[in-house]
Amino acid sequence: MLDVRMRHTLFCVLPLFLLNTPLYCEHTQDAELTLTPNSSYLFNGEIVTFICDMREGPDTDWQYEFNRNGQQIFSFNTNNVHSLQLTPDLSGDFQCTGRHKSSTEFTKQSNNVTLSVSAHRPRPALRADRTGIPVGGAVTLTCSVEGSTGWKYQWFRRTSASDEEMVIADGSGMENLSTAQAGIYWCRGRRGNPVFLTEQSDVFRIEITLPYRTFVTLQHNWTKIFSGEAFAVICQIEGGGDTEWEYEWRTTSPNTPPAHSEYRISHVSVSHSGQYWCKGRNDLYSSTEWSVALPLTVSPNKPRPTVTSNRQTIPVDGEETLICSVEDPAEWKYYWFRRASVFSESQLIRDGEPNRAISVSQGGIYSCKGGRGNPVFFTEDSDAVTIEKRLSDKAVVSLQPNWPLIFGGEMITVRCDIHQQTYSELEYFRMDYIDFIEYDNTEWEYEWSSPNSDTVPTSGEYRIRNATVSNSGNYRCMGKLTQDLYSSTEWSDVITLTVSSNRPKAHLSADNRAFSVGGSVTLTCSVKPSTPGWKYFWYRGEKTSEPLTSQLSAGPIRVSEGGVYWCRGGRGDPVYYTEYSDSVTIYKIVTNKAVLTKQPNWSEIYSGESITLRCEIQGGDTEWEYEWTTTSSRQPQNVNEYRITSASLSDSEDYWCKGRMRGAQQNSTGWSNSLTLTVSDTPKPVLTVSPSWLSAGASVTLNCRVKDQSAGWRFYWYKAVPDPSDNFYSYELLPGSSSGTEQDSYIVNGQTHTAGYVCRAGRGDPVFYTDYSQPQFVWSADFHSSASLTVSPDRAQHFISESVSLSCDGNSSEWRVMRLDEGHFASDCTTWGTMTGSTCNMDGWYDDAVYWCETGSGEFSNAINITTGFRIILVSPVHPVTEGDSVNLVCTLETEELLSNVTFYKNNELVRNDYSEELNISEVSESDEGFYRCEYSGVMSPESWMSVKSFNSPFPVPLITGLVVGILLIVPLPLLLLCWYRKSKDTCCHRLIMCQGTNQSSATVHTVNQDENQQQVYSSLLHGERSDECRRHTSQIQLKGLGKRGMHDDSAESSDYSNVNSDSGS
Repeated sequence: MLDVRMRHTLFCVLPLFLLNTPLYCEHTQDAELTLTPNSSYLFNGEIVTFICDMREGPDTDWQYEFNRNGQQIFSFNTNNVHSLQLTPDLSGDFQCTGRHKSSTEFTKQSNNVTLSVSAHRPRPALRADRTGIPVGGAVTLTCSVEGSTGWKYQWFRRTSASDEEMVIADGSGMENLSTAQAGIYWCRGRRGNPVFLTEQSDVFRIEITLPYRTFVTLQHNWTKIFSGEAFAVICQIEGGGDTEWEYEWRTTSPNTPPAHSEYRISHVSVSHSGQYWCKGRNDLYSSTEWSVALPLTVSPNKPRPTVTSNRQTIPVDGEETLICSVEDPAEWKYYWFRRASVFSESQLIRDGEPNRAISVSQGGIYSCKGGRGNPVFFTEDSDAVTIEKRLSDKAVVSLQPNWPLIFGGEMITVRCDIHQQTYSELEYFRMDYIDFIEYDNTEWEYEWSSPNSDTVPTSGEYRIRNATVSNSGNYRCMGKLTQDLYSSTEWSDVITLTVSSNRPKAHLSADNRAFSVGGSVTLTCSVKPSTPGWKYFWYRGEKTSEPLTSQLSAGPIRVSEGGVYWCRGGRGDPVYYTEYSDSVTIYKIVTNKAVLTKQPNWSEIYSGESITLRCEIQGGDTEWEYEWTTTSSRQPQNVNEYRITSASLSDSEDYWCKGRMRGAQQNSTGWSNSLTLTVSDTPKPVLTVSPSWLSAGASVTLNCRVKDQSAGWRFYWYKAVPDPSDNFYSYELLPGSSSGTEQDSYIVNGQTHTAGYVCRAGRGDPVFYTDYSQPQFVWSADFHSSASLTVSPDRAQHFISESVSLSCDGNSSEWRVMRLDEGHFASDCTTWGTMTGSTCNMDGWYDDAVYWCETGSGEFSNAINITTGFRIILVSPVHPVTEGDSVNLVCTLETEELLSNVTFYKNNELVRNDYSEELNISEVSESDEGFYRCEYSGVMSPESWMSVKSFNSPFPVPLITGLVVGILLIVPLPLLLLCWYRKSKDTCCHRLIMCQGTNQSSATVHTVNQDENQQQVYSSLLHGERSDECRRHTSQIQLKGLGKRGMHDDSAESSDYSNVNSDSGS
């Protein structure tokens, strides 16, 4: 490559004139260095000529200098042309400099010329546009020296007629040469003067393609060749006539075929796999084109055929077709073999036929293989197929003994019998009778199908000496002829053997466990599950004793002796025994009679009570032992009394007892009468009070009702004392009930204020107590100083939308407001209102209910019955009206508008219909007491009770005080002695209430006058006495309604109370 760097020389003449007039500078034209040959890549031995052209004026006006890599190689002279014979060390940059003869300072430098000198002579490359000359065509050859220019080329050719080369081009040019002649061609290049020659190119062979088509074929048209086969690859020339041909082969395999038309391989291997081409040649430079490639694939493994059949069993008098299958079946011939047994040699039954199917009528082991070619190449042998021939004989399998269930440890034999089917001459045609004749077993071998195939024999009997569960399953058999093991019967029908893992246990039952003198009992021994073949062995006394041989039987026996009996079953030879049965004791019944009673004899017992069951033997003074039985697994001790100290629900069942003589255990009484014991949950009594609202001079009757009233109950009566701080009621015994009363009623005289009462019942020793009843209340509408309730607005009826305030007043700093609704549900203000101090505020929609206050000291206020209305209400007094006072009843709307044209009713009877605005009673009397309501325009108000009280108290205080003082002066000493000495189990002093003796229980009705003055007298008299002998009893019931809960008091007595503390000994 030529690198020319032009240096510009600027000649500037700057004469200094006196006038300092400047002259312009003139740029001279560059010098040029050229060379011949004009190539930057030259070779060792070439001669190069350098020409330096100043490109200005005649060449003779200049002197010339030549440099290489800045070093002078030719000094200044007038010759501008210099030649050099190149060597590799002359590579570098060349430049020339010209100096004008007129001035040594006027010089010009040429461009740089870079030369690379190769140490080796070049070899041209010879290429052709095709390898052969087609018919009527030509080949174009190209000769070139890579990386270098300026060459002319000489061409040479040699033919088969002469080994001498012929110059067909003398080097005048001709880089390309087109020729239609076959031969061996080569070329070389030349350039320069004197001429420099390259090396000769490689030769190139040009052949003429003959107009014949060539094919590669296989000797056999097989789709796949297998390793070890012999075959030939053949080259065929179509239309070649009688020309003598030479053959050339080309292949991708590592093998080299010979120069013949056939490539025979006697033992092919995988290495012969590949593509094969061939062509024919009739002289050195004339040949056909290469054939199309023929792919050859050699499989490394021999093929293995398979034998198939529709079935592997030949039916009686039938045959079966076997098919030998190999890949590409039409290319093979087939060879069939049969073996009569696994130990015999294979016998050729068909030799190399193209039909791959064969029909056989004999049993045996069959196989096949394929073969082809010469010598014959065989496939692998196929896998063997076993074909069996079915005989008309029938195999029958049976169990001996033929029991449906076998137990672990028993011996069982499974037997196979072969029967031949024959017909008489007449029956052969009628075919209505078959007679089975048993073969001699020695002619047969047997095959079994069983659950345990490891131990199956080949004989006709399969004996299991010690059966296990693993022997359970289906059994079947077939027979094979000894002389032809592939001729066999059909499989027999299946028989199922079932083996139980457990040894069975005998079960002994008796039609009666006891018999009278002179009688007997039938004993029955059985095995479950029930299976045949059992006989039974009987034992009396110990089961290790000898069996009652005289009683060996297959069914029940009768015995007339008492004692312990056992049995077991046995069957088979040797005998297989069951487990022993459980024992059965047979008793001889004596004439004495067992009677079962209970103390106390109540029909129903409650959980926690004590009860005693007693077994008594009637008749005779014999010493007895006792036996009990129940409907459960409970087993009382063998004594005559069974005492239950605290009964529970689980004690509810039937009981029996009997006696057994101490000296003769087999002699006993019969079972006693059945005694049914019923244990129930602790009862809860139901308390009723009458009347609910107090009237002047009326007494209050308490009735305590408990289930089975006549069953020894005593009744205990209590006063409910409120305790707002703890949300509790505590219970204080009423006078005369510390030991309980026989009567279920109790009368309270002189009760003037609201009060709550509770009762419970008790019986037995120690006393068993029921639960407490729910509190019941008696209401008083009268005010009293210690606690009172007022309502605002001050009336008995209120609209559901208005706010109502209930205010408590009295000698207390702690209050709660209670109510009892129509559903007998008691609750405090916190669940339906807002309690502020001693006032409960309700903001609309409240229930019809009785309301009252309770103090922290245990007092009740008066009670108020409040009724709600919707459209109209009756304005009536909320508190009792004193006799002689006047009362006005009016009807009003929710707008507080008083209505006229109103009709009034008392106790649902019309009392006034003059349609005035009010009902005026000028002087109220007791006869005016009752339920009042009003009606306006067809709308009826709710009704309210108007209570009337007498002006004077029905119980003058002086009279009561004198009466009480007189009684106490008469009987102080007995009462004090009773309170001091008697240690009653339930005598209590509550809040300084009088202790009373148990002798008061004889009174028919207990009464107490609870006038406030009289109570103070009782308290003052008892204060300071030996009250410590009276045990304080405190029972408290928490109101469920307190703290957003309620107390429900209904007829069903569902308990909403819980007993917190009881010191009464209950």
